[in-house]
Amino acid sequence: MYDVAIIGAGPAGATLARLLGAELRVLLVDRRSLEWPPLSDDLEKCCGGLLAPAAQKELARQGLGVPGAVASGPQLFAVRCEDGDSGLRRLYSRSYVNVDRDLLDRWLVSLVGPQVDRGFGWTARSVEQGDDGAMVRFDTPGGGSVSALARMVVGADGAASIVRRGCFPHVPSAAGYVAVQGQFESANTDSHYGAFFDSSITDHYGWTIPKSGTTLVGAAFPRRQGVPDLYEAFVRRVRRSGFALGTELGRSSSLVSRPTTPAQLFLGSDRVALLGEAAGLISPSSAEGISYALRSAASLAEALVSGTNGALYRYRMLAAPLVLEVCVKMVKARLIGSPVMRAAVLRSGAGALIQDSTPGYRTMLGEILTP
Repeated sequence: MYDVAIIGAGPAGATLARLLGAELRVLLVDRRSLEWPPLSDDLEKCCGGLLAPAAQKELARQGLGVPGAVASGPQLFAVRCEDGDSGLRRLYSRSYVNVDRDLLDRWLVSLVGPQVDRGFGWTARSVEQGDDGAMVRFDTPGGGSVSALARMVVGADGAASIVRRGCFPHVPSAAGYVAVQGQFESANTDSHYGAFFDSSITDHYGWTIPKSGTTLVGAAFPRRQGVPDLYEAFVRRVRRSGFALGTELGRSSSLVSRPTTPAQLFLGSDRVALLGEAAGLISPSSAEGISYALRSAASLAEALVSGTNGALYRYRMLAAPLVLEVCVKMVKARLIGSPVMRAAVLRSGAGALIQDSTPGYRTMLGEILTP
């Protein structure tokens, strides 16, 4: 029997497996192979690959620095916000570490100690809780199957979490969006993160991110028919904004959560814990989730220092600040989702890279718009 079976080896799952070390018997499972260095093409994560300040801070707290092989150029120090409803545009100061998201995941997995068992290429099919533990059943490559019994199962499997849906069907889930992202040849020389708002296309937002001679163009859309057409409309919107986009080199899509009420933030119960986006811990304003993945994993690892008994209670206490932070960002999301409020902030120039006699006030207001 395992002490902990972790479903999902992204930043949350890999971090938890690494931090638990040799103290507990751990199984780490992911449907991707995640070798380091990469030896195969796996399913690509639809993610812009930017480490926001909160993620940078958590990596530093854990004593980690991003290796050069994982970084992608250029490094970014500004966000350009464009509002299609008002026609306004502003530039704000904000620093990000630009990385290759697939390589980031592989690097974090490479830090996991050899004492952790791995089930890569496995897909979780079901989780059944019993008196002796939780039984997880997996499909394996080649059409096989395998089961694992664990004292605690951890769902770190993202917005479409099989663990959450299977174990807690009664718990309300965050609103589901579809993120679509294309990679384009690009001659753009602007080194900033673009954030686009246009209520005629989506009630969320879109983004542009330069990546080593190419540009990622993505947006999150409510789950409904017509998403491909909406994405094409967004690409046309980006081109009209002055981006010289060339040939599209590839496109990916994935589900992304957007929590709107505190009830949708759920850390688990009984023998099952949830991390990161599976728990609803993701920014509803920017869809930034890496920092929450890293921090929720660190909280659960600390809760498990004393063993699996009572770990869920300790995890809820340790992760309470993250839940509160997401609740605050729900308010922010409603503000930037209002065309009237968004235009008012942009017209004020709050926090923009311009001279002002009250910079503290302007910076505070500018935080409303920067993802």
